[in-house]
Amino acid sequence: MDTYQDLATAAADAEAPAAVSEPQDRDDAIPIDSPSVPAPSGWSDPQTGTDGPRLWDRLIISESARVRRYKRPATVVLVEVVGIDGLARLWGPRVAEHALAAAARILAKEIRTSDHIARMERLRFGILLTETTEIAAINFVERARAACERDLQVATEVVNVAFGWASPPKGGDLSDAMVLATERLAAELAEITDAV
Repeated sequence: MDTYQDLATAAADAEAPAAVSEPQDRDDAIPIDSPSVPAPSGWSDPQTGTDGPRLWDRLIISESARVRRYKRPATVVLVEVVGIDGLARLWGPRVAEHALAAAARILAKEIRTSDHIARMERLRFGILLTETTEIAAINFVERARAACERDLQVATEVVNVAFGWASPPKGGDLSDAMVLATERLAAELAEITDAV
C-alpha cells in the first residue's frame, strides 16, 4: 500500500462516525494543544519502524570512533517533519501518526542499507550516511526532499520537511557535525516558518 493510500484511509477513518457514542468529558480525551505524537524512547521506535534515540546516541559514538580511526567520510542528516500538530488539529491524531510514519518510510527508502535512520525526537529523525562526503549528501537531501513532497500528497498543504546536514569538520567528529547540522536545520525551519 502506498503512502497516499495510507493517509487517505486514515483521513477517511477519522471522519467516520463512531459506532458507540462516548461522553464528551472523558478523562483520556486529548487536549487541543497537546502534542499529537509522543516522543520516542528506547532502542527502537515501533511507531515509525526506525531506530530509537538510544540507538542513535550509541551509533554516533561508535561511528565517531570509526571515522577518526580510519579517516573515512560520514555525514549526519537531520530531518524535521513540520506541521504534524496542525494536521492532527485538522484531521485527528491518527492521521498525524500515519503522516509521521509515512515520512519515516519515505526517508528509509532513500537511504542505502549501510546507512542508518533513527527517530531522535518527537518530530525529528537522524540519518547517518556512511562513506558519504557532505557534498555527496546534498544528492541524498534533494532526492529525499523530492520524495517527501511527492509522496506526502494528502498532507503537503500542512506538512513540510526541513533538512540540515554536515560532515565532521577537519579535526572534529560526528558530534561536531551534529552541531552544524542542527544549525542548518534551524535555518531551514526559520525559512519554512517565515513562508507560512
